[in-house]
Amino acid sequence: MKNKTGPDTNNKFMARGVFWVCRMFLLLAVLSASGCEYEGDMISLRNKKTAASPTINIGVVWPLTSTYKSFVNGVIMASDEINLSGGILGKKLKIYLKDDESSVTKGMVIADEMAADPEISAAVGFCDSYVTIPVSGIYDKAGILMITTSSVDPSYNSFKSPLLFRTTATAVDISCKIAELIDKLGFKNLSICYVTDNYGLSSANAFEDELQKLSISVVDRRSYSSGNAAEFKQITDCWKLLNFDCAVFFGYPSGGPQFIESIRREGILAPIFCGDTMNYPDFIKHVGQYSEGIIVTSLFNPLDISSAKKSKFVSEYKNRFGILPDTHSAQAYDAMKLLAEAIKRAGRAAPPDIAKALRSFKKEEGVVNNYEFDEKGEALNEKLILKIVKDKKFIYLDSTNETDLIKNILIKRK
Repeated sequence: MKNKTGPDTNNKFMARGVFWVCRMFLLLAVLSASGCEYEGDMISLRNKKTAASPTINIGVVWPLTSTYKSFVNGVIMASDEINLSGGILGKKLKIYLKDDESSVTKGMVIADEMAADPEISAAVGFCDSYVTIPVSGIYDKAGILMITTSSVDPSYNSFKSPLLFRTTATAVDISCKIAELIDKLGFKNLSICYVTDNYGLSSANAFEDELQKLSISVVDRRSYSSGNAAEFKQITDCWKLLNFDCAVFFGYPSGGPQFIESIRREGILAPIFCGDTMNYPDFIKHVGQYSEGIIVTSLFNPLDISSAKKSKFVSEYKNRFGILPDTHSAQAYDAMKLLAEAIKRAGRAAPPDIAKALRSFKKEEGVVNNYEFDEKGEALNEKLILKIVKDKKFIYLDSTNETDLIKNILIKRK
């Protein structure tokens, strides 16, 4: 694959190397500074205490004031349903809700607090990959089962802990989906913009690897950190001088709308594809007039009520919260239900037994996916969905209509 020269393209492999070396030192530091005291006797004590506890104790860790705060609605709804139906093994489910504020430091403090409580069986949530990766070692060494519903960095659980699970797609899965559609649309040259953290870099690297397989060229690849106007202007000033068929953005709601507005204001009308982090309820409101034709990755379609379980969830969620559920609320709901079912099958809430039960699932029905897990705790058969903004509303795409719908909408935009 030929790549024209851009600041990030020239240094792609150096950036990867530095990034992974820094990550390795960070993880080693975390493992040595935190969690070591929880090995051995503490893990044995946890297995006994969780089994004997009068309640089933689950930690929920999430940035509670973030754009994705609907996650908590899914946790509340699932836990209420579980407790109203008699609990698990005759015990009530008790939730310890913690706000990590999207901060590594805060996330590690919370992990240490939970690790010190021998009655906590599992922890669920973990929105940001750059927080999830370093704290995962603490939960593992403390013997706590951990489920991330949102972090996509492929390096999660690189040390193959039997207690770590992921119920969402990885950056590789998401990149494959976007690249596949770009190839179907016949686009051969594109530009990439990504945020400089675990999520952005792992997504951009995975995406570029997929493009290489499809002989699609990267005209320019740019990263950003603060997401301010000056930073995005540097990118748009460069892109105005280049010819490309489409652009791909891996970033957050805190900078995404500004990026889209920046390139549209400069007259760059190329189609824009966004990763899953731009899949949030207020996306169209925040991007405004520039949202038309933007394509976003998702894992959940609330309008698809093809199964009785999904139909019931969507209906009851809307009745309770006044809005349709989104990906994060649905993933939270599924994670809590999966835990409850695994504990029920295990016959007790000891983390190793829960992990064994989770791995025994064969297409366990949820509202987002039918779940199975591989040896690394990765969910199999994740179904990724793409949606496009048309007339200030999202239109969900599938393999039968996606290329025609996108082409028609893009033609009208021109």
